Amino acid sequence: MINWLKALMLSPGILFPMAYLLLYLSTNIFLNKYYTKDLALSFNRATGNARHIKVESLKAGLIFDSVTLNQIELTSTVPVDGAKSGSGDKITIKSMKINSPDLQNILFSQCALQASTEQVCEKILAGAH
Repeated sequence: MINWLKALMLSPGILFPMAYLLLYLSTNIFLNKYYTKDLALSFNRATGNARHIKVESLKAGLIFDSVTLNQIELTSTVPVDGAKSGSGDKITIKSMKINSPDLQNILFSQCALQASTEQVCEKILAGAH
């Protein structure tokens, strides 16, 4: 019985899905831990520090073709006319799915990470206006 279980665990039918699951989970962990920070920096650069972004969580698509952002808060750092000083206008987006091909490459390439965050940033700005 032990040898049969070893053979089952080492079969391609188990190894390939486990490797894919490991890549998918590590990508989602990376997205939530590091990608959100790089996205915030890209967003600040794109808006000239006029807006800040806060994303609660990110999730990769099953075939790494998209990223879903949940609870996006866009906050203006420029005072709005008629508003109290220090308070900016806030836009909240519950969920946004953005197509981002080659999402799996962001784990291995800093250039792919930067290009992806800039692409996502542009789509957020286009969707927020």
